[in-house]
Amino acid sequence: MRNTIKTSRKHKGQAAIEFLVTYGWAILGAMIAIGALSYFGIFNTQRYVNDICYFGDQITCEDYIAFNNGTVAVTLRNNFGVNLDINTTVIKSDYGTVTCFSAASTPFIPAYANIAPGATVNITCDLTSSTIPTNSKLKYKTIIMFQRSGSTNVHNQTGDVTVTVQKKP
Repeated sequence: MRNTIKTSRKHKGQAAIEFLVTYGWAILGAMIAIGALSYFGIFNTQRYVNDICYFGDQITCEDYIAFNNGTVAVTLRNNFGVNLDINTTVIKSDYGTVTCFSAASTPFIPAYANIAPGATVNITCDLTSSTIPTNSKLKYKTIIMFQRSGSTNVHNQTGDVTVTVQKKP
């Protein structure tokens, strides 16, 4: 009777080890498959995000681009119906906050003056001195401070830009 007890315990232990080893191999295989999919970018959700540039209806975004050297450019259209003076542009991104240009305080000289209704203006700025990975998504917020020509009231317009970074030609 003692031999049967020892034998059944031995078989239970062997069955438990076989169970753990079998599931261990299955878990290891699943981890390798997930690692391979991750390596090839299947789980990168940034590639499914569309490029977008939105400033509202009065100042609309016509074109936008970002380069891997940190340069961003955006073309804006004046839809206010009156001439505009753009004083300052500030860009906030993961790479920090940068003022692209600022009006001189004395005398007051706007960076872009008398932008006619329907006319476009191209604003270019350097976000960073370091490189941004090519084909990554760059997301930044732009604040434009402007006033109607002949007015002293300064207004802000905020825009959101998400763009795929391209290699500088």
